[in-house]
Amino acid sequence: MPHRPPFPRSPSPSRRAVVLGLGGMALAGWAVPVLAQGGVLAVTAVGDLPGFLPQEVAPFLAIVMNTAGMNTPGGGQSFIAAGSPAPDRVEWTFRPNPYAGGASRSLGPPRPASARLFGTHRLISVELRLYRGGRYQAQVFGQVEVQGGRRDADLQTFVSDMTRRILDAVAP
Repeated sequence: MPHRPPFPRSPSPSRRAVVLGLGGMALAGWAVPVLAQGGVLAVTAVGDLPGFLPQEVAPFLAIVMNTAGMNTPGGGQSFIAAGSPAPDRVEWTFRPNPYAGGASRSLGPPRPASARLFGTHRLISVELRLYRGGRYQAQVFGQVEVQGGRRDADLQTFVSDMTRRILDAVAP
């Protein structure tokens, strides 16, 4: 009887399979090695983003950043949501700008009715920092007026632009 190996050998995994596997390991709490091209960056968020619960912000940012990261000239960058800071990470900090509409007199429909018709837009300041190996690499700033929530096209465009800016800042 010929000798057979206990498991059939599979062809070498694709880059996509490796990235998906590393993302799953990172979510399970395993250490994630940095890949030669780009690598995997954890996404953390500080501050409140309108239209999101605190635990929903980092996964939303990671999804939008993955789309933007693949469309960047350097490419090959992957992002995963993380609850705690990792050595290779991007940190988003959101700060709402002062709102002057509090006790001021307004003409027109009551505020809740106008908010339902036109949406409430808030101006927020955003700071994005990149760390590799636990060391600070780059930082970009921006301001955006957002309505909030996953369907806010202005917010998605802004996150994509900030992602491209931070990746361009560290591109060789």
